[in-house]
Amino acid sequence: MDYKIVRKENQKEHPWTGGISRELYIYPDGSTIDSLFNFRVSTASVNPGEYNFTAFKSYKRLLVLLSGSLKLEIDGKNYYLEPLSHIFFSGDSHTSSSTDKKCVDFNLIYKDNVELLDFKIIEKDFVGKSLSSKAINIFYNLGDSRHVLINNNEYILNFGDTLIACGNNFQIEEDGEGIILSLNIK
Repeated sequence: MDYKIVRKENQKEHPWTGGISRELYIYPDGSTIDSLFNFRVSTASVNPGEYNFTAFKSYKRLLVLLSGSLKLEIDGKNYYLEPLSHIFFSGDSHTSSSTDKKCVDFNLIYKDNVELLDFKIIEKDFVGKSLSSKAINIFYNLGDSRHVLINNNEYILNFGDTLIACGNNFQIEEDGEGIILSLNIK
């Protein structure tokens, strides 16, 4: 795969105790949340109330809160997240959440053999050339429609769309928020 765009309307939905998870990408292709995988990128809604997070033994996790306010309790310690704040934690940890209003978060779950080369929350134009040419680079669009140039082809990314590019052959135009991940399989 050189690149692909996962449109918001084509993301796979999975219910979890506290809401709905929307899978943006899972590697390797063909893996599922219930099988062994190297990494998975998703968003999830968190309904009002208190919920236990699904444990992912032997994985690491990154959670970015996209909307709402969320209290996380990770192994007995409290953390408070506001929009665009983030936290790294172990998938082995006992993790629970509580919130008064519906929240949405962005998640990366990854094995030890996956190296997180870069993680950025961006607001401006972005050129992929600053990322590794050998990595799997992921851009999740949090803004309005944006033009993306990939190998001299032009595409439009709408809110909630995801670009997965092997290498650094892309440029994202227009201002607006998004999340960039650059991952390398060791």
